[in-house]
Amino acid sequence: MKLLRHAKHGSHAFELVSIVAICILLFETCLSPALAAGREVPVPDLQFQPIRPTKALSLKECVDISLRNYPSIQKKFFKLRAAKANVTLAKTQYLPNLNFDIQQSAVTPNRIASVVMNNVSGFDTVPVDSGPPVSSTTLTPLSNNLQGLNLNWLLVDFGMRKANDKFAFADARTARADVNLTKLDVAFDTSEAFLLAVAAKQMIEAREAELRHMEASKLRVKTLVAEGLRPAVDTADLDYEVAKTKIALIKAEKNARLALVGLAEKMGLASEDIEIVSDPMVRSPLKVEDSGPIDLSSHPLARMKMAEVKRWRAKQLVLDKAYRPHLWLNASLWGRGSTDGVNPIRPVAGGVLPQVFNYMVGVSFSFPIMEYFPLKAQKRMARSNELAAKADFDLAMQVLEKKDANSRIMLEQARKVAEQTPILVQAAKVREIKVQKRYSTGLTNVVTLANAEKTLAEAKVENAVAQVEVWRSILSLAYAQGDLKPFLELVGIAEGTSPEQ
Repeated sequence: MKLLRHAKHGSHAFELVSIVAICILLFETCLSPALAAGREVPVPDLQFQPIRPTKALSLKECVDISLRNYPSIQKKFFKLRAAKANVTLAKTQYLPNLNFDIQQSAVTPNRIASVVMNNVSGFDTVPVDSGPPVSSTTLTPLSNNLQGLNLNWLLVDFGMRKANDKFAFADARTARADVNLTKLDVAFDTSEAFLLAVAAKQMIEAREAELRHMEASKLRVKTLVAEGLRPAVDTADLDYEVAKTKIALIKAEKNARLALVGLAEKMGLASEDIEIVSDPMVRSPLKVEDSGPIDLSSHPLARMKMAEVKRWRAKQLVLDKAYRPHLWLNASLWGRGSTDGVNPIRPVAGGVLPQVFNYMVGVSFSFPIMEYFPLKAQKRMARSNELAAKADFDLAMQVLEKKDANSRIMLEQARKVAEQTPILVQAAKVREIKVQKRYSTGLTNVVTLANAEKTLAEAKVENAVAQVEVWRSILSLAYAQGDLKPFLELVGIAEGTSPEQ
């Protein structure tokens, strides 16, 4: 009998070890699909720290700083990181559910024969007791304990977890496309603000040149008036024109300072005083042959809109796979103990440790029959959202094609204007010289002289702005095509920082 009892105890110990080994094996096996599910490129852990400029900045430097500093890029980046975390969360669906519970309680042993319905409000938390009814009640508690390990693992889901995985990746791709579009927008806005600041600085230079010419003419007129060769009213007329030019210069300086503030804001440094290197941007850019129409579907905006379409398609796949049967593996290992005297087995450690152990291994099959109707409605919603996203994509393509056509026309016309403005400046200079000579000999009046000075100043402004407009047209075309690299390469050549230079 003793040998038989020892054999039974050895058999129970072997079964316990076997169950634990099976649980460990299942847990390790479930990690394989989770690791194999990863397909996205990891997002680098960037640290956004504002860059403070210490010198006058070129256009490329401003763009680099804005891509580093601007808050909207940081916002989209962290949304992408959240989407990546959601991908990792989707992978955890392949893991089993493993719970370990320990209960230690003091319970009165008062039991009667009765039945309680399940899932009745107010009774779902009533503890379930077991054992024979008692002949008398007592308030002296007994020590009870329960330790258990429970494993539930979804073995077969007919593609539901894989569909959820694909939906998480589609969401991450949408977030990544949004980051790329935001970077393009920030780089474009910074470049546009830089060119506007360049144009504003050119206005200052033109107004300063106009003021110098006006003051020189004023001195010449005063000399002629002092010699009695011209009437005194001419001096008053020139004083008026000089004052108007000074006012125009003040306004130009105001506009230039505001343009620099706007540029600093686009760089994420709205509170900083910055200065720019504008000389390269007032020269005519290197002419590059037009490559002709390009595929605008690679534009970051188009990519983001298409990613949204694919996201809703992935959502429909999730809903399709949701109406499938599920096969679960269920396993439990538990031990119980009590100081109740009705138990033939003696309590261990005063009811603190379990007296008996049990295990259970099985499978369960479930199918959500009545989920058909809500899932059908959700699929109609997802399909409608996909069609709306597709229409949004088509609209985005129309906008991009329009911008591309407009930018090509603007660039062509801006180059033609830029070819004529040097001729305009030269003609204005010749006219100014001749008007000065005619005024000195008394053949014209001071109004004509002032107009000649204004014409020369306006010609210089138009010439400088015309070159900047060519740069802006190239920038607009690059933005419409979704890649600022060609524009920045031309800027690098003009600034002397390109490797080709």
